[in-house]
Amino acid sequence: MKSLLLRALLAICVLASPAWASRVLEDDAGRNVTLPDQVQRVVCLSPNITQTAYALGGAGQVVGITDFTDYPPEAQRQKPSVGELLHPSLERIASLRPDLAIGLTSMNSADTLRALERMGIPVFLLSSRGIAGIYRDTALMGRLLGREVQAAALVEQMRRREQLVRAQAKSAYQPTVFLVLALEPCITAGRNAFISELIEAAGARSISKNVLQEWTRYSLETVLQQQPDYLLIIRGVPFGLKEMRQHPVWSKLKAVQQGHIIMIDNKMQVPAPIAFDGLEDFSRQLHQQSR
Repeated sequence: MKSLLLRALLAICVLASPAWASRVLEDDAGRNVTLPDQVQRVVCLSPNITQTAYALGGAGQVVGITDFTDYPPEAQRQKPSVGELLHPSLERIASLRPDLAIGLTSMNSADTLRALERMGIPVFLLSSRGIAGIYRDTALMGRLLGREVQAAALVEQMRRREQLVRAQAKSAYQPTVFLVLALEPCITAGRNAFISELIEAAGARSISKNVLQEWTRYSLETVLQQQPDYLLIIRGVPFGLKEMRQHPVWSKLKAVQQGHIIMIDNKMQVPAPIAFDGLEDFSRQLHQQSR
């Protein structure tokens, strides 16, 4: 029954696919994607893509999102989810009759890509790497959604915000920090993680900056040796200063003993315009505490 429904939806999508598609743009996977002149119905296959679409004023064009889309909150309330990032529901996507799906090169599987293309749904892939990637993705999505003017203004605004944070960091003390994602085993972010770039932009020096992996286990003994000035904890994790002070090893850190903990916003994990809200919040806390 499920396979019959999927075939029926596939047929509908193929019949309804835009015959007026005439634009061709190259995505971040190096694929030439044929797009309709005016994109009206978009499925966003990653939370950061949804947030960027909304930041561009394209909420009315978004017809579907994925699980774990926290920003903006109204997207979660108002838009149906097509499921998880790696394996979204093809049936749900097809039922939304999109004329474009926007995904990520690092997240969306080749099987999903091929299935959507067989349905006649063009898929445009973004790489979303780093702060520069936010600027590039925003400009590209402006072209995809017919919102080039809004995208140019938004990119200029974000660049000014980044420059201001970096300028403030240059004139302030730059403390050492360590991002704690889990207590035991100790998990942190390495150099290539997006959040690490934001931490550095704010003027902090991560003691794990020489680790190449994005997310990695880190020796707690090494943390004790390096004694960072501050520990960073993402708001909402199931531990905090109380649990660290009760731990036989974490409690030996001077930062724990002195209460040098900075709670950072999880917006810093979203490679989209909203990340700059998190960056500014972290920068403000960092330089207030380290004066």
